[in-house]
Amino acid sequence: MLSALLQSAIDGLALGAVYALAASGLGIVFGLFRVINFAHTQYMMIGAIAAVALDAMGVPYFIALAAGVLVSALLGAITERWLVRPLIDLPTAQVNTLFLTLGLALVLENGALIIHGSQPHYFNLPVTGIFDVGPLVITADRLMTVVMAIVVFGVLYLLVTYSRFGKSVLATAQNPEAAQVIGIPVNAVRLVAFAIGCGLAGLGGVLWGMLYSVTHVTGAQFLVISFVLVVMSGPGNITGILLCSAILGVSENIAGFLFDPKWQRVLVMLLFILVIVRRPQGLFGPGRFTRIST
Repeated sequence: MLSALLQSAIDGLALGAVYALAASGLGIVFGLFRVINFAHTQYMMIGAIAAVALDAMGVPYFIALAAGVLVSALLGAITERWLVRPLIDLPTAQVNTLFLTLGLALVLENGALIIHGSQPHYFNLPVTGIFDVGPLVITADRLMTVVMAIVVFGVLYLLVTYSRFGKSVLATAQNPEAAQVIGIPVNAVRLVAFAIGCGLAGLGGVLWGMLYSVTHVTGAQFLVISFVLVVMSGPGNITGILLCSAILGVSENIAGFLFDPKWQRVLVMLLFILVIVRRPQGLFGPGRFTRIST
């Protein structure tokens, strides 16, 4: 029983890694724009479809992965420049962008259905096999997912903490008016950060496809959980999103082991409700992407 619980927890870490990549990009975008982007997780689907299509053509997996992330990032940049930016300074920006991104999500999903079809597609993985750690079994794809997520978040932390661009992003998120006064190119920072956030989502989609499969609804199934993680962790708290993602991924897998799998998401939502009732500011409180003025 104990070894089976540990096995479920280990498998849940890989799920949590995908959650973290999807939700962290959403957290960055929300921190910078204060808009609700219903299309965010569709960039997961777009990146995964682009990567699996290249993989099917014989392109090496890691090149296909990089291309999928790049496609998601470029689509994110186009979204920011031509759809979000013209609305961001309007008094009704939050409402306008909410409906705009909802429409964009529907367009992307149905466009993928027309082009890609409804059948699941699978990657030809570069690494296979299992690793036995005592009674536990760790598959190569899950290990690679967790390792890649850790590396990406390590690079993201270094970028935000030590680079000039990272400090510009934090300044723009916390007080865009003051950032502009001191010479930070706010529009350029937002454009690049939006692209990075969408690229993170694309990476999450590719890793999900590596674990399971890629379909036109790959992104839609992550939409609710991504918003849950952004709220549950605390406003603008990217580190909190990473920790909450691990908690939810492990909890969901253990719940599926202990109970009927159909109760997995219900129990996760109950955990979310409990957190919000007891700690409305989130488990870890406001982070560095929290705006300090409007």
